[in-house]
Amino acid sequence: MESQYEYQVALSFAGEDRAYAEELSEILTAKNIRVFYDKYEKAQLWGKDLYQHLQKVYKDKAQYCVVFLSKHYAEKLWTKHELKQAQTRAFKESEEYILPIKIDSTEIPGINETTGYIDLRVDN
Repeated sequence: MESQYEYQVALSFAGEDRAYAEELSEILTAKNIRVFYDKYEKAQLWGKDLYQHLQKVYKDKAQYCVVFLSKHYAEKLWTKHELKQAQTRAFKESEEYILPIKIDSTEIPGINETTGYIDLRVDN
């Protein structure tokens, strides 16, 4: 089934958690799933206003957004920006869009405890 979105999945993560994002991106691309993963987009990101570009990616261009939640994620400005865009989309469409993966027990504002998630501490 052809998606209307440029990406089927956008990955949002802190740099310290890149290994998790890298592993998932490799699994997804091996299954021919179009993934927004910054490492794959270096040439396209070169010279762009990343604030505006990432706003479009996380709000408009992906079918789903996988968010790797951790203490590092909670601390970063860029991840806060990405999550805010994803939350805007999720609120507007009122459908499952944000797919959380917990790396540790850090609570992230805007991600409710009632939201289904994968927990890497126990699901590994």
